[in-house]
Amino acid sequence: MRIKFLGSGAAEGIPAINCDCHHCTRAREEGGRLLRERSALLFSLPGYELLVDCPPDIRSLINRYGIDRVDGILATRARYDHVGGLKEFEFWAGGVDFLAEEALFEIIKREHWTELLDTVMFHIPYYPAASLYVGGFSIVPFAARRHRPIFGISVKENDTRVVYTSDTPARLTNYARRVMWECDLLIVNVPTFEPVSANHISVPQAIELKEEVKARQLILTYINHENKPHDELAAYARQFDGVSVAYDGMDVEVPA
Repeated sequence: MRIKFLGSGAAEGIPAINCDCHHCTRAREEGGRLLRERSALLFSLPGYELLVDCPPDIRSLINRYGIDRVDGILATRARYDHVGGLKEFEFWAGGVDFLAEEALFEIIKREHWTELLDTVMFHIPYYPAASLYVGGFSIVPFAARRHRPIFGISVKENDTRVVYTSDTPARLTNYARRVMWECDLLIVNVPTFEPVSANHISVPQAIELKEEVKARQLILTYINHENKPHDELAAYARQFDGVSVAYDGMDVEVPA
């Protein structure tokens, strides 16, 4: 299984507009891995290229990395930074599956959908805890929040399992933790380093989660300007076995 991190930033991206904080200032001056577009992942699976989330930057990301195939788009939530780029697919040559839970899809239709997208997209509903089998791989979604339609996913190819948490708090259901149990790779959205609220899991909490569920590897992503700059965060992560930090354009191959 191969995964490409097209964007690894949170809702604001880095540098955030009209922000002169230390993190954003460094990103403007130094560039490189300090720069982060909003989060999107491309899973290369048997016969299927799956884009997880579709941020407003998706057109430039697809052009930047020379992506000429997307078979499906899976939405984990309806917020603009997760699906604000859907309208770019009005001009996509060929059909694209659009995977979204039904309540989530109703919100997306109301806020982001267009008539032209209806000619390109095929809505395929997914359901929490129900496996969606697609040829040589399967996807099991799970609820990431109690009161909002936000989902994580477990993607399995042969005996390899990757779990992506999307926007989760540190307080997860017992079911979600069992989905993560002994996965080969756990990818966690960590906007901030320290827990500034109960809405998002923090970096130390994500590392604790890796140990609790016995995940082989952990990648931290969806990072905002209130978190550490990439070099500082990567140095922190290196203290822990099997923990790394995503950056825009990073390629990961998950061994079986």
